[in-house]
Amino acid sequence: MTRTHALAAIALLTTLRLLWLSLGTPELYADEAQYWVWAQSPAFGYFTKPPLIAWLIGGADAVCGDGAGCIRSWVPLFHAGTALLILRAGTILFGERAGAWAGVTYAMLPAVFVSSTIASTDVPLLLFWALALLAVVRIREGAGRRWWLILGLAIGAGMLAKYAMVGFAGSLVLLAIFDAEARRRMRGQGPWIALVMALVVMGPNLAWNLMHDFVSVRHVGANANLDGGPHLNIGKGFEFIGSQFGVFGPVLFALLLVLFARGRTLWTDGRLRLLLIFTVPLLAVIVVQGFASRANPNWAAASYVAGTLLVACWCVSRGQERWLRASVVIHAAMALVVFAGPGLAAALGHPLPRRFDPWLRQRGQAVLGEAVAQILRENPGARLLADQRRDMAALIYYVRPHPFDAAMWDVDDVANNEFELTQRLQPGETRPLIWVTRRPDIAEIAGRFARVTPVARLTIPTHPDAALHFRVYRLEGFRGY
Repeated sequence: MTRTHALAAIALLTTLRLLWLSLGTPELYADEAQYWVWAQSPAFGYFTKPPLIAWLIGGADAVCGDGAGCIRSWVPLFHAGTALLILRAGTILFGERAGAWAGVTYAMLPAVFVSSTIASTDVPLLLFWALALLAVVRIREGAGRRWWLILGLAIGAGMLAKYAMVGFAGSLVLLAIFDAEARRRMRGQGPWIALVMALVVMGPNLAWNLMHDFVSVRHVGANANLDGGPHLNIGKGFEFIGSQFGVFGPVLFALLLVLFARGRTLWTDGRLRLLLIFTVPLLAVIVVQGFASRANPNWAAASYVAGTLLVACWCVSRGQERWLRASVVIHAAMALVVFAGPGLAAALGHPLPRRFDPWLRQRGQAVLGEAVAQILRENPGARLLADQRRDMAALIYYVRPHPFDAAMWDVDDVANNEFELTQRLQPGETRPLIWVTRRPDIAEIAGRFARVTPVARLTIPTHPDAALHFRVYRLEGFRGY
């Protein structure tokens, strides 16, 4: 594969992804809807995430509107940028052919196919992780001060995307410890230049966290689910490891495990050692997290930036490109099933059951929004109320006009999400409320109001064997929590 072939393949994939988003995008996932809500009130931080995802969605919204395809339009472009950065790093390390294969391999990863349809914090994280890795590659080769500035910029911007970027800094320390050439290059002003640049870029978010008791940083710890202390969870640990065959691809992850087993041999090559250092530590930490509590499949995604380079460059340097070709074919087949399978099955009169639908969590919200919008029109002056974060986000996005003044039920006055922090239903509320809930037992909330009037029961089929079930009530006379 040549560089020209790789660039053409990445451009074609990006075009197809943009076309698919414009013509057949699934509904927004609840987290995406939440980020869109955040984007309507730009800030330097939010309860669960740093601010970059909201800024990106807000920028897309300003350019082409609030349709789901527009909100996600930047995602394939960012993945293309990541692929190009990986291509460049591979070319520097192992030559043009290796770089070309590395770029195409990344663009064809199963995780990238799925991620290209979702506006998530992983997308900018991967881009800036790849930029930081390229900067390290250039610095190790003796590049000038400019690349230290780029390294600091990439780390700072990565932290604005997702705090997992701190893992890159950890691998950078390990590189200085175990790689003599890198350690020699790190002497002088370079590291301080990078540190100052990173702090400048991420400084506004640090200040926001300081003013909000580091709420988003603390949420990262809470999300790790270690509040009760670590405990051995063998099933969840192996479940995470198994999921990586789907995230990275069956052939590639198997090859990666083989390379890990041969780590002592690879360690003698400084280029492979660098890639190991930026692959293994983060992946190992997440595996330990999986066994200690739980780990979502995407939590180790950043390790596959260097991991893709490691596998692709090793295969090319050993004349084993057939494994890369096989992975591309397998991943293309997987993508065809995921993207075309549900529509084809429905067209043939056999829609997929919920458990086999790759978009199972992205169905029914638009219909819900239309039904609730009609109820709000029939109750002028009423304020929307929700009791779950995901429902609140979906309702604000899918109800038109958008009910930005919607309220969140929060009985304990302890914020567990952005809506409880900024849109909590406050004692003294005098307006009537339209409460949309999944709760079968409403006594806990209904008992806090003077009048509770049933309005509707909404059943929204999403699959032959599944539906969304909501109850809608008009609440008046809030007595306080």
